[in-house]
Amino acid sequence: MSEIEGIIDNLLDEEQNVFGCAIISKDGNIITQTENWDLTNDLPLINELLNQKLELGEKGITSLTIQGIKYMIVENTEERKIGTNITGKGHLIICPIPIGGTGALVTYINPQAGPRDALYNVQEYAKKLENFV
Repeated sequence: MSEIEGIIDNLLDEEQNVFGCAIISKDGNIITQTENWDLTNDLPLINELLNQKLELGEKGITSLTIQGIKYMIVENTEERKIGTNITGKGHLIICPIPIGGTGALVTYINPQAGPRDALYNVQEYAKKLENFV
């Protein structure tokens, strides 16, 4: 098991609300992803979101569709992008690596939980990945 996979395993063990996970490199490629979540077809839109630099007051991308599920972007900052599905199919937390960067830890959050329930752990694990992305 690689060090990156070990970090992901630890995240999944510590944060029960993370149901799927992927790591995107700074050059926009998938480094690894959990077996239950394939972001390959959705990578261009995720990269567009990560590469978008917003000016104060700018909205940017307002929704994102991953594996056929549409998520409304409810928060878009340099530290995190949070999306939620309005029909109860789950949430996304995307943490750019480094903060404001083009790499990312992308996580699918339990539909029964709120995205903020997992936010702290996801952001802490994104920091642990800075040297690998």
